[in-house]
Amino acid sequence: MPTLIQMVEKELNISKKQLIEKGVKHFLEVELRSLSIEIGKISSRYGVNFFNELWERLEAGKITESECFDDLSKLEYLELERKKVVKLLQRAAQ
Repeated sequence: MPTLIQMVEKELNISKKQLIEKGVKHFLEVELRSLSIEIGKISSRYGVNFFNELWERLEAGKITESECFDDLSKLEYLELERKKVVKLLQRAAQ
């Protein structure tokens, strides 16, 4: 029994390599949108755009560590993941 990839290859006359590359690129685009949405949710909660801005607000005493610690950690992680995905997308575009 043929695999889904084999069926798509045959029905759409596309090589396995092209199919995988397009699928990976689409996955990365979806992942980037998802990460950006999560970053936006946290950022809008504190009126900032980036981790560094939230950190600066914390250092300036505008918010307390107990108010934002979980979000601060999550925002840092999400931004690092977004950088990875952007880099991979750039490579996929080459």
